[in-house]
Amino acid sequence: MLYRAAYAALAMLLLGILAFGWRPAGVATPGAAHAQTPPNLKYTGAASCAASNCHGSTKPKPDYPKLNENIVWAQKDQHAKAHATLTNEKLKSGVSPSKIAGELKLAKAETSERCLACHAVNPPAALRGPKFDITDGVHCDGCHGPAEKWLEPHAEKGWTHEQSVKLGMYDTKNFLLRAEKCVSCHLQIDHDLVAAGHPDLLAFELATFSANMPPHWRDKGPWADTKAWATGQVISLREAARQLAARAKASVSPKLLEEALRKVQGHAAVVKYALAPEAAKALEQEVVALADVVGKGDKAAAAATATKVVTAMNQEAARVAGREYDQPATRKLIQSIAGDADGIAATGLRAAEQAAMALDRLYNAYAKAPGNKPDKAASDALDRVFGAIENPAKYDPKQFAAEVKAFEKNVK
Repeated sequence: MLYRAAYAALAMLLLGILAFGWRPAGVATPGAAHAQTPPNLKYTGAASCAASNCHGSTKPKPDYPKLNENIVWAQKDQHAKAHATLTNEKLKSGVSPSKIAGELKLAKAETSERCLACHAVNPPAALRGPKFDITDGVHCDGCHGPAEKWLEPHAEKGWTHEQSVKLGMYDTKNFLLRAEKCVSCHLQIDHDLVAAGHPDLLAFELATFSANMPPHWRDKGPWADTKAWATGQVISLREAARQLAARAKASVSPKLLEEALRKVQGHAAVVKYALAPEAAKALEQEVVALADVVGKGDKAAAAATATKVVTAMNQEAARVAGREYDQPATRKLIQSIAGDADGIAATGLRAAEQAAMALDRLYNAYAKAPGNKPDKAASDALDRVFGAIENPAKYDPKQFAAEVKAFEKNVK
């Protein structure tokens, strides 16, 4: 797993320096990710979950919840470092928070509402509980919602997840809501931030990034990775198209518009296999049209066409998230993506990255299903797939396609 491990390490390095997903009430948010959270509930902070008899146990249980979730988050999850990056001038990436703040005419990154909106959980002062600490970055409340009403009762015997959701917990067990929460911030980085020097996340994939976080949860069922991948791809494509539309309307540089187009093409190249045939065909036509108008420099048409993709993916999201996946469906997805190796490779690096991550997550689900087991030859072949995208400057479409085909031959 040499190449996959290296790619995962790069992904987590990027997560350490990029925006993290919480936006306060009143800030425009892509999709409907936060509509579920009742207003005016207090955010209790990570410390409210850190007791040893809560989620801060040093002796985890064998089953979930293990009660060490707060420790896993604090020690291994890049979200815990989100606020710290705002004051770190020695990031491995070479990115300078103070320089970005200066370019944006902000006094300090760590005190700017613009930066804190994503690098921390940043509710109004009146909604901060006594243990709340903004320097905790993106903590429990950021993903699970303000805990004021459900914090104490959710530890009671017989208390259900559904009861907590009614009291303000964000339902991350729902794959569609999870995708909305994660993708809307990780993929949507404003063009002026990028122009100021903020890294632009070019290749986000929900299931892969969740697996590499590492997760402090367990998704039930052998086909959770398949559903997470499919649902995440629909929302990722929607947000990539939304980003392209926004950049077109803002008259950004051709480079930034082209990068947004590559994201759209990358997600579209694989997500079409998770759609019904008629929806997949319509998507292909829209993406071809989008590339044409972007190439011609017609930004008005680019914004309009990208918005059509946004609308289409909004319509597809619930359908894909509501579908039940099994071994034949997962194998078919693997075969469909691998069978289009030449087309995906020719689409470009962004498509190749999405295909590699898709095959990795789908094969992970397939190989671990009852009656199956991981195959070393397939795993080694998958490493070579990632090796073909490890160095973007040396990306060779023919090599990538060949490695994908070799992998598919080894999937038993």
